[in-house]
Amino acid sequence: MKKIKLNLGASPIWSCDGWHTLDHKLTENIDNAIAGDAADINLPDESCEVVFCSHVFEHIPHIKLPLVLSEINRVLVKGGILRLLTPDLEKIASAYVNKDKDFWDKFHQEDENIRSDLGFGGRFANSFVSPGQDTVLLNRNLDQFISGYAHLYNYDYEMMSILLSECGFKSRKADFNDSVISELRTPLHIQGFEPVWQNFNRQFYKDHNLVHELVDGVYNINFKVTGFDRDPVSSLIVEASKDLFISKEVINEKVNNSTENYNRYAYSLLSDDSFKEKLKSLGIKF
Repeated sequence: MKKIKLNLGASPIWSCDGWHTLDHKLTENIDNAIAGDAADINLPDESCEVVFCSHVFEHIPHIKLPLVLSEINRVLVKGGILRLLTPDLEKIASAYVNKDKDFWDKFHQEDENIRSDLGFGGRFANSFVSPGQDTVLLNRNLDQFISGYAHLYNYDYEMMSILLSECGFKSRKADFNDSVISELRTPLHIQGFEPVWQNFNRQFYKDHNLVHELVDGVYNINFKVTGFDRDPVSSLIVEASKDLFISKEVINEKVNNSTENYNRYAYSLLSDDSFKEKLKSLGIKF
């Protein structure tokens, strides 16, 4: 079987010859679209030679990320490459502490959604907790919608390298477009444009007659994208290779259930029988 190149969490407007994407809305694999989510990929063991994942991990609850890394490990061949991008906590925290206006101005050019009305603190906090449609927060009684979230957590290289090591990977902190895989050295860009990185902001869209807008909860976009690395100012870029297989069960016990962290408290409500019955009645898995 030919090994797959998988873009995990690719936008619906992204494509690249020879690549597959993961689509959580599918119930079965169709053409180059793989069904499932990042923690449950509908592919056999060791079916991928490379997995690329750009600005997805910050959207995943931190307690779930080790299981996602374990699933990526499962579908990669030994020695297979995982290249990931996520907001760099160290860069962002340093810019907050040092009130580095130049950094924040450049960051805002990369991501115009960063909150700017609460000073440096608002920018810092919004970089790792932000509104969106990925995760829903309900109250304890499960009868009131509070908000939807996009970003939920941030990582620096030390944090990410520890998690990757626990999940069977060897990793290095990478630079923009410096992959060991030549194909991954092409940055994200508009299909048909020169393959160089340009900030995808309102001025860029206006200058090139591109449409990218959210109308009544639905995106209206008149272009496609291809390529890989993006947002060099704010991104942590890590490239890892699979060293050994470690199962989800082992990872869950080793990381999430470890007595060395506070993750176990996240499950404390499951000791409340009435809460569990409400989850069941709503058809929520736990």
